[in-house]
Amino acid sequence: MNLYVGHHCMLLFALLGVLGLGTAARAGDTYTIRDIGTIVTGGTVEDLSNDGQIVGTAPISLTRSHAWWFDGTRHVDLGACGGVGCRVMGINSRSQFVGNIGRDAFIYSDGKFFDIGIFAKPPGMALAVNDSACLVGWYTLIPHLEGNSTAPSERHAFLYRGRKLTDLGTLGGKESVATDINNHEHVVGYSSTYRDETHAFLYIQDRMLDLGTLGGTESRANGINDRGQVVGRSGVAGSNRQHAFLYVDGNMTDLGSLDGQESTALDINQAGYIVGMSGSRGFLYKDGTMFDLNLLHSQRSAWKSIRPCCINDSNQIAGVGISQDNKSHIVLLTPIQ
Repeated sequence: MNLYVGHHCMLLFALLGVLGLGTAARAGDTYTIRDIGTIVTGGTVEDLSNDGQIVGTAPISLTRSHAWWFDGTRHVDLGACGGVGCRVMGINSRSQFVGNIGRDAFIYSDGKFFDIGIFAKPPGMALAVNDSACLVGWYTLIPHLEGNSTAPSERHAFLYRGRKLTDLGTLGGKESVATDINNHEHVVGYSSTYRDETHAFLYIQDRMLDLGTLGGTESRANGINDRGQVVGRSGVAGSNRQHAFLYVDGNMTDLGSLDGQESTALDINQAGYIVGMSGSRGFLYKDGTMFDLNLLHSQRSAWKSIRPCCINDSNQIAGVGISQDNKSHIVLLTPIQ
């Protein structure tokens, strides 16, 4: 979910418990909202595990960030993770999470930070991790000196597994970024093309496949589930306005938007439920319909908006809630069974 750079200055958590129940007659779902606590301007929620753990980042200056982790019960301020700055971007079902410390990608496992820069020296960032501890993200190619000239640094998508980093290449252009990976080690992201456009890709069987667009010139993939369903955003024909898409079996479907706004799909779970943003409104897409997320709970008097980032296989949704006093809060929405 532009490269993912989380921000946070100083994170104040207050476990306030469940705020209330909601009703969503049209969508058939009702949600409770748990307010995890306030987050300063620029702080982000980045990922959600299947057992309700949440990770994110927050700026402490213009150039440095601290990381945080909600373990399902309490928050853990990871600070700079032992470096000069830290971002956490993804978490798996084994409570392993990934991001970068300073300029190096890392994985956190069993209470320890492991710097994969030991095995992949160029600086970069890990954006996602699957349940087998395979990481994806981007790293910087170090230019080679040729006479008195140097080529500019370029980013390439990578897959890191078994202490080996694989450069996934590009779609013919100079740069690529891997944004997500499923448990079958299928990778999605976006890459520049020979025409200097940006297209969503699916990396499968050692090949990077161009997923195309909805008729526009640009597309980006943000998430993939274990069924191989891919979500993201793409320019549409004519206006090139951005619309959320679902890609399945070679077909990219336009998910539309709320009230004609631009939209982007950010995450998809195994049931095919999708969350994203349309204009300034969060949405849940299910059974062929896009629903305004703020209408799926009864606490509309407490929240101006709910901006989701991710959804897990229990249909829980994590994101940022904007309260009536314009403060940002980390929120976890849980459907009532």
